[in-house]
Amino acid sequence: MKRFAPLALVAFASLAACTLPSSEPEGGANANERTNGGEQGEALLTGAMVVSPNGRYVLAQRNQTTVLVDVTTQRVREMPEQIERFVFSKSGAFGIAVLPNRAGVVRYDLATFAEKWRVVPAFKSGSGARLARLSADEKHLVLGDDDRVLVLDTQDGNVRGSVNVGTPTTELTFVPNTSRALVVGTTTWRDHLPATTVVDVDLETLAQKSVAVPNCNAPILVLPNATRGFLSPTFCEEGRASNTTQTWTNPDPVSVIDLGPAGPTFVKNLPGFGPVVADEKARRIVAYLDMKRIDESMFDDKSKIPSKSGAQFHIMTIDPESLAFDLSPVGNVLPRFAMAKSGRSLLVDASVQNVRGEASLKATIDAKGKVTVAISLFGQSDSLFGAFDLETKKYTPFSGAAARLDRFVQMGDQNRVFSLATSWDGMGGDLHRVDLDGHVSTSLGKNLRDIGLLPDGKTLVLRERLPAVRVEVEGGFEWYRKEQFCFSLDGTTCSSKVEHTDTVPFQTGKTCVESHDC
Repeated sequence: MKRFAPLALVAFASLAACTLPSSEPEGGANANERTNGGEQGEALLTGAMVVSPNGRYVLAQRNQTTVLVDVTTQRVREMPEQIERFVFSKSGAFGIAVLPNRAGVVRYDLATFAEKWRVVPAFKSGSGARLARLSADEKHLVLGDDDRVLVLDTQDGNVRGSVNVGTPTTELTFVPNTSRALVVGTTTWRDHLPATTVVDVDLETLAQKSVAVPNCNAPILVLPNATRGFLSPTFCEEGRASNTTQTWTNPDPVSVIDLGPAGPTFVKNLPGFGPVVADEKARRIVAYLDMKRIDESMFDDKSKIPSKSGAQFHIMTIDPESLAFDLSPVGNVLPRFAMAKSGRSLLVDASVQNVRGEASLKATIDAKGKVTVAISLFGQSDSLFGAFDLETKKYTPFSGAAARLDRFVQMGDQNRVFSLATSWDGMGGDLHRVDLDGHVSTSLGKNLRDIGLLPDGKTLVLRERLPAVRVEVEGGFEWYRKEQFCFSLDGTTCSSKVEHTDTVPFQTGKTCVESHDC
């Protein structure tokens, strides 16, 4: 499978260990939202942090160490070893760590750091766990392996068994109010047609039922009533050119999967692409449509097919029950979007351009090397950031300082969004406050490593880099990384803050480039 090439407005320095942790820029539903504390069990990149479901702890990754911030006691401690993936219990009483280099899986008591158990699963994958998820009842830890998933008992760490997927695992979604999980494998191609296995696993019995979906692998959005799932990639294309007439005519549709008692059943493909997103009650599903990659046979109502002379991209709103959909033209550029917390509108960000097929963009470069790209979004020139009302189907740009959804949280008042726009040097993100009612974006003059939100929906967690600490030693100096965690209600002032300095030096000698931790 190929990803389309992103055309960024600004070229950032290549600093893999220093850049703001973020998913690959892509169209469709934005994966960079951190409102709920971050995805449990995701790979911890340097600079990233995850908030526990109860808000008691913040786990933060550093170059050499992983640290745990106790929000209640305002204390920061280094974990006994660096961690690759981590899942919190809902109560915050324990956490389970997946260690790098296949070194094992450990359950920690977070109050004391005491180990309850440590196991070393026999991974087939050379890189270890491909994913880690804790079931809703917290009885099961599910680890992705090369062609299977392993199910561990969280009380004693015993590997209860494995479930064959057949290909490397890529995604996992729990089915609400059940003991089941949907595991997505890796796409295979036959006669230039894609197929992706989705396995429905009962975590109690390890019974499994699978279905082959004619699409590429992607996250699955499951309806709250557990009756149906939607799988849709942003881009799905075979890794080699076709030399026959049997080609994949609609490379990235929205695949509909019913989740009945007999197991998952593929229903149909809709003529859009994702990843899809839904409001909290899943009253509507939102995807995109690309006129340059359209399969007209997927339209039951041919009158809904947009004009080929019109906009290339359309926002697609889908009724999850009837599967009827409406289309709203966007323009000829592909923005990222995120569902607003209210469920009434989409936050739309076209500041990072993503090219699918042909694109016509006018770019200018000034004397300082700044690149400006002239585009039209929803018929409005150079309006890169705004909100699309899902009821009126109208787009309103945000005025003020340019913001981006490179990392963001939505406050509980449903009116404010705090977002990070990756800074020019790739060393972090510049903080903005977005007023959704006033349609105004304001720069707050802070550069952060990451941003989070406590479960109260009011308290921001701002992770800030501080100058490194220089300690004189025999023959020179040692440098120690330092940062602070600011707890803030407005993004500008700290109601409290806690600082941490690493116990291990990151550089020795008399010099330290810019005296900070990258």
